[in-house]
Amino acid sequence: MQESSQPASIETDNTESVIHQIFGDLSSPEAVVINGRDKLLYSYSESNPLFIHLSVTGRCYARCQGCINTAFKASSSDERIDRGPFKDTNPARDARCIVNLVKDTDKDIATVCFYGGEPLLAVDKINQVMENIGNTLVDKEFRYMLYTNGDLLDQASQSYPELMKNIWLFSVSIDGTLEQHERIRPGTSLQKIHTGLAALKKIRTGQVLMWSTLREDQSLIDCFNEFSSLHEKGFVDQFFWHWVESSEPFHVLPGYLAAYEKDLTSILGSYLHSLKNGRILPIVHINELVLYLLTGKKRNSTACGVELAGNYDILDGRIHSCADLPIEHAIGTIDDQGSPHIISQDLTWLTDYKKDIGCYACGVHSYCGGRCPIQAVTGSMARLRQYCQLMRLHVGVVISYMDDIEAAMASQNISPQMLYDRSAFYVQFTDGTP
Repeated sequence: MQESSQPASIETDNTESVIHQIFGDLSSPEAVVINGRDKLLYSYSESNPLFIHLSVTGRCYARCQGCINTAFKASSSDERIDRGPFKDTNPARDARCIVNLVKDTDKDIATVCFYGGEPLLAVDKINQVMENIGNTLVDKEFRYMLYTNGDLLDQASQSYPELMKNIWLFSVSIDGTLEQHERIRPGTSLQKIHTGLAALKKIRTGQVLMWSTLREDQSLIDCFNEFSSLHEKGFVDQFFWHWVESSEPFHVLPGYLAAYEKDLTSILGSYLHSLKNGRILPIVHINELVLYLLTGKKRNSTACGVELAGNYDILDGRIHSCADLPIEHAIGTIDDQGSPHIISQDLTWLTDYKKDIGCYACGVHSYCGGRCPIQAVTGSMARLRQYCQLMRLHVGVVISYMDDIEAAMASQNISPQMLYDRSAFYVQFTDGTP
């Protein structure tokens, strides 16, 4: 495909299926099919450390449009801002729980991911957790990740420079350039985020991932333009976007698909241009998808793998397979001494929806994996089926660039391992797929 090519036209029929000029009926499981190119030629090795999410606080002031925590956990936005839908972490108890969980794994590296709410509203408790873990004699390597809206990065960098220096990965939520970002996240200031990223650049040793959450009235290319500007300044290192979980169907799905394809086509033009010049554009899930298309790899789970019961999300004295699931789905508790008590249970029911929507016959299931069970459990099947069409379009557009991507990789001696090590590796610390 030429870099200047325009997306194909899209129309709709009477069954709410979207008909694409190239891919046909996007509601059909066979519309787009991943075959893989050469598994042996394009082999690469992966690294999958244990990671444990700790919800530091439920408090937040960002008032993000469609916030999953507000939608499913808090009774009102005021409650979320003032005291949050759950209690702040107990640093001593939760640090002991983390250490106990890590002791029981055969993995040598554990990543502790600080989650919220806005974790930096309780940065002192983050510091206490890290200190408590550091004071234990455990023969494991601990790395720390922070999810944040970015508003308090400057303040935290001044108050706790050593803590911020020791964060291995920052995930900063930015939903576009000034107008779009502040419309979507009205409680935040993009200028404050820029100031915080500039301050962080002076002291950090870890990477910064810019995470955009896409809604129907949002432009993907606007998010990419913000990433490009911040990446050029050295403020961010990686980029990821994710379609928001919602119970409401798209109002005008064909229109959104057309706009999304146009934006994705433009981004892939930039991606290919970078490859031709020997540079890997660090869009984590695009790099991972390229690896899937080269090797024919199969995910063998949903994107986050929640149904495998291998995730530990600590929230309010309980252990969850995913912190975004309702509280009744907790898989364990933590006693006052910090000992975890895991309730053995079968979580495969979380993916029952995959039979209903035909995942196992879908040509992109090996990559998508059924996407995110949260949408199925807390959202709506109508929205989920729309995401099936969007995912097929997403994968199909990337497939159309693969001949050129493969040629550029060969000409610049860019190996699949380079794609993985420099960018795709970080997918596991996101929601996995868009």
